Amino acid sequence: MEVRRTVPVKLDVDSDDAALLRETVDEFLWAANYVVDHAWQGEYKTTSKAQLQEETYDEVRDRTRLHANLVQNARNKAADAVQGVVARWKQGEYAGKPHFSKPTVVYDKR
Repeated sequence: MEVRRTVPVKLDVDSDDAALLRETVDEFLWAANYVVDHAWQGEYKTTSKAQLQEETYDEVRDRTRLHANLVQNARNKAADAVQGVVARWKQGEYAGKPHFSKPTVVYDKR
């Protein structure tokens, strides 16, 4: 069994780097919300990460300065959120369209 932990880390960066980090966070959130919007089109909600990758990757790369791994992590975050909504629907619960606004970026070991 894999255990994951989220650790909030306060970063000590100079003002130029802080501005760059804010821009990265904004673009990451835009990318995740863009993928959710795409997945939400029509009656069927797309939950396949592979399908969402194929359908949104190039557009997100063209419209942001995010590196490939951040685009993929934004896609994964969006797909996981949509999958969670669909799972709640299957249990008869209400769940609305996900929207990301909390300043977050998902980095991995790359």
